[in-house]
Amino acid sequence: MKKENKQKTQGQTSGSKKKYDKPLRQKGGVYFHSGLIIGKKNVFVTDSYLNILTNALKTIEVKRDIKSLAYVIMPNYFHWMFRLSPKNDDPVKVYSELKGEVAKEVMNALQAERKADTAEQLIDLFKENEQVNRSVPEKIIWSFEEKAKEFEGNQRYKVWQPKTGINLIDNDEMLFQKLEIIKKAPVSDRWQLVEKAEKYPYLYICDELQNEDNVKEFLPVIQQEILATA
Repeated sequence: MKKENKQKTQGQTSGSKKKYDKPLRQKGGVYFHSGLIIGKKNVFVTDSYLNILTNALKTIEVKRDIKSLAYVIMPNYFHWMFRLSPKNDDPVKVYSELKGEVAKEVMNALQAERKADTAEQLIDLFKENEQVNRSVPEKIIWSFEEKAKEFEGNQRYKVWQPKTGINLIDNDEMLFQKLEIIKKAPVSDRWQLVEKAEKYPYLYICDELQNEDNVKEFLPVIQQEILATA
């Protein structure tokens, strides 16, 4: 009997039964991941909490030799497009490590707020927006503790919604689609944070993906680089 191949395939997310021919794990691959705060609590709405995630994105680049291609940080979630190094084929390990570090720092910050009996203020951009509010630290901590009880394991707190999935980007259509998702997040009807995406301070797109011609040339260039290092 042949040994079953359990490796996830392109486009397959946790809990999904849909399968494709191309394996998810690709050395030097380009990936898209979304992280959602469990219970949709607005965590990334103050300077210090936004800095937790932005600093973590910078740190993981150096630590795991990856490149952030684009991201947007919203009050209770983030979208992230990144490229692995030609020697690395495990995107799950990368985003899991990032979110683990962020969860730890978020809980430390919430506990410090509770201990000091003060709550941080929303950044000015969010203060002016009726769509954005923030629960007091005690309530956020309680929510994370209650959510953790719904899952197996010994975690006391649950910060991230599990099984939000990962996508391998290996064609221009998907690359354009994911970039549009990132760009549209802050200007969506749900949030209306800015009128133009480029005005949102927590949206980043690398130089190589700044215009349509560059986007079309991006994946072929990456494939050449991977072949050259193989």
